[in-house]
This record gives sequence, structure tokens and C-alpha cells, in this order.
Amino acid sequence: MAEKLSEYVIVADNVPARAIIWSDPKFYVPVYEITKERTGIGTQAVLNTIREQLIVLVKISTKEFVDISTIEQVKDRFKIKAMELISQHLPDAGEREKKILVGNLIHEMFGLGDLELLLNDESLEEIVVNRSSEPAWVYHKKYGWLKTNIVLKTEEKIYDYASSIGRKVGRQITNLHPLMDAHLSTGDRVNATLFPISAQGNTITIRKFARSPWTMIHFIDPKVNTVTVDVAALLWLAMQYELNIMVVGGTASGKTSFLNTLMPFIPPNQRVISIEDTREINLPDFLQWLPFSSREPNPEGKGGVSMLDLLTNSLRMRPDRIIVGEIRRTKEAEVMFEAIRTGHSAYATFHADNSSEAYKRLINPPMHLPEALLGALHLMVVQYRHRRKGIRRTIEVAELVPVEGVQNRLNVVYKWDPRTDKMEKQGEFIRIINEINMYTGMNEVEIEKDLSDKRAVLKWMLEHNIKTINTVGKIIAEYYKNEKEIIAFARKNESPKEILGSELMKEVEALGK
Repeated sequence: MAEKLSEYVIVADNVPARAIIWSDPKFYVPVYEITKERTGIGTQAVLNTIREQLIVLVKISTKEFVDISTIEQVKDRFKIKAMELISQHLPDAGEREKKILVGNLIHEMFGLGDLELLLNDESLEEIVVNRSSEPAWVYHKKYGWLKTNIVLKTEEKIYDYASSIGRKVGRQITNLHPLMDAHLSTGDRVNATLFPISAQGNTITIRKFARSPWTMIHFIDPKVNTVTVDVAALLWLAMQYELNIMVVGGTASGKTSFLNTLMPFIPPNQRVISIEDTREINLPDFLQWLPFSSREPNPEGKGGVSMLDLLTNSLRMRPDRIIVGEIRRTKEAEVMFEAIRTGHSAYATFHADNSSEAYKRLINPPMHLPEALLGALHLMVVQYRHRRKGIRRTIEVAELVPVEGVQNRLNVVYKWDPRTDKMEKQGEFIRIINEINMYTGMNEVEIEKDLSDKRAVLKWMLEHNIKTINTVGKIIAEYYKNEKEIIAFARKNESPKEILGSELMKEVEALGK
């Protein structure tokens, strides 16, 4: 007998739906069922007519169609005109019904149909279409992989959605180029493949990102418990003094999210450039940040812009910090270490289960980077995803210590104990302390005092629910501007209103509701 595990409401563009998760003995995985109000045959015929009229009446320039930044403005124009037409053709429809019909039109004309409902479910991390002959799958934060009742009925429909996504971000997917990495206007990452490269049919994989980016304050919250305050303060110190950091972990372990949490620790008087294959990095609004994305060549092999091209260009733009997204291949590794060699602080993510494995992957084929080159990297932070428990943890913090010749030694200072679910200190930092001492003149006692102050500020932000990327960024920026004042506020546990101002306090208050 089927058991209901969970039930909740999702709303996307005024279209309400109910998500019900069932555990059925007949299936190996639970079922994720979406139910929404169905449109009658007559009403659907009217909507088809309205859709054709909208295409004629609402003019969209080529620039608007491919410019992801204008999509919301275009949608608003369509919503207004669609509401007018629906009122003319269906005068007896209620206001709520009209809004739902407009939302359905928007989903079909600008979005991904019923997949838009899944995109608006904040409990989902991944949305997967494997082929037209089977339902879509989703990865739920609590229940893992679930099979849905949503089916894209033809391979052409899957291709149309993938092609539409690509056009909006300057990417294309064709028989000549059957693989595509892109992103939605929401920042969610998309990968698509075409038959026969994917032997059973066309595919779309959407990796969802939090609509409000994670910050370090989320991660030190005991409810999340991803990282300890001690480690967070240490990483803040490393970011402040421009040490190079690589975030390591397996698939969906939270590498990019963790890298994002480090970015607000960059001083606001520095210029930041990010270089990625697909846009994933988010920084506070007030940082001087220039995001760049590489571009695949067209079918004639022209117009391609590689990550190395972007790096070469960025060095003429006087950056202080360079972020090289995810390192998947040798070229990305070369980009990151070339950036470090040119005197810039660099940060990246990398696939490996621990720091030792990451180091071995980097120095052995196919990466095959010289060990002497890796000596420029200061820290590795390792992320882990416990699939059975549905938790993510920082499980290692290790420094690379250059030794005789070209070799480096990994010094694992913090390590997660799965039995106690706590981060335990394994030893002392060697290189980090020496380098900070060399560049700042601070001795070990002074460095520990600095870390203590940073821990106090982090705990204070947690106490006052300062968690959004802009509120956290504001506090860090004020810390760099007037360190003693912020530390005093934190030590006395005073209200942050005077520092944040009324507008940013609204973000804090909204989180508390």
C-alpha cells in the first residue's frame, strides 16, 4: 500500500500545483507527483489562438530574445497583452483563472512547460529528463532521487527546450555540436545532450542553485553544521591576506556553494574577475566584479573564446583576484596556476574525494602539472556529501607545504570525525602562519587574537540572522574599513541596524519570518 511521505504547494508564475511524494512498494524509488488544474479542451483551443495572436502583437527584437537580462521585461509585456486577450476571449473567467491561464502561456512560450513547476520547488536540487519515453526524475534534498509524473512526450520537445535555453546564453546544440553546457536566467546550470550521443534519446540535466546564495553564516549555523566557526575564521584570514585556495569534493558535494561563501571575505577595494565555462559564481553587489564565460566556436569553427583567452585578456584589466570556476580538464588547471604565477590570488573547485587524491590527480596524467607549480597553492578545503543522511560537511582543511626540491607535503590540519559529526584539529598550520607573519609581521599570538575577533564577528552575525550575501558582505566590508568598531559591536552583541541601514535590515527581518 502506497504511503504519503510529504505534500506541499508550489506556485510558478501564478500557476499553483501540489507536490505529493509517495512511497509505493511497487517501485524501487518514491514517486514525486505534480497535480495542477487541467485546462478544458475548449479553453485550450482558445489559448492556442491567443498564443498565435501574442506572437504577432508583441514584437521582440533579436537582442531581447537572446539577452538573458531582459527576459523578465519581455515576459511582463507578454503577461499584460495575454491578460487583455484572455479577457476578450473568455470574459466569464474569474481573475484567478485568468492569471493561471496567463502563467501557463508564459511557461509554454518562454519557459520549459511543466518543468517550470519543478524549477520553483525549493526542495529540489536536480531535474533530469533522460528521454521522451520515461518521466522526468528529480533529486529531492530529503528523499533523494524520485521519479515524477511529468513526461515530455517527444524527442523534438526535449530538443526545443534545450535549444531555447542555449540561444538565450549564446550557446547552441545541434547534430554537429550535440553537447551543451548553459544556464537559465535564474542561474541554474543546464547540461543537454542529443541522440545518438545519448543512445536512448535527448537529455536535459538542470542543477538548481539557491535563489538566495548560501553564505558562510548559513554554513556555521548548527542547523546546517557544514563547517565550524574556527575553520570559517581561518578561511576568512586566508582570504584577507590573499592566499590561494582550492575547494575539493565529489559531485554535488557543495564545492561551488562553498567557494561562493568565501567571496564576501574579499576586501571591497579590490577588483575581482571570474572565468568560467558556465556562470555559477555570485558576489556581493558592492564588490568590483567582472564575470566572464567562455564560448564554444560556431559550426564553422569560428568565434570560440577559451578560458585561456579570457585569462590572457583579464591580465590586462588589472585584477586583484581571479576565480577560475571549476577545474575539469588540464586547460582549467593551467589557467588557475598561470593566474597565480602572474601574482594574483586565485580560487577554484576541483573533483576529488580528499586533499591527497586531489594532489595526485593534479600531478599525474592527464593533468600532469609540475609539482613545483602546485607549490603556489596554499590551502585545500574538502567538501563531502553524505547521501544516506542528506548532509554536506567540510571534512578536511589541508595546506601544501613546499619541502626540498620540487616536492610538496600535505599538512591536514582539520579533519571531520563521522562518529561525532565534528571537525577535529589534527595539528598546527606551518606554511600559513609563516606566510602571514612574513607579509604582515604578525606573530602567532597576534594571529590567534585576529582569529578570535573574526570568530566573534561570525557568531554575532549568526546571532542576528545576518545571512544574505549582501548583508554578510556589508559587515565584512565595514570590518575592513573600521575593524575595531565592528569587533566592539560583536563583542557587546549590539544590534546591527546602525551598520546595515534600513534597506539591508529588511533582508535580515525577512529571513526571520
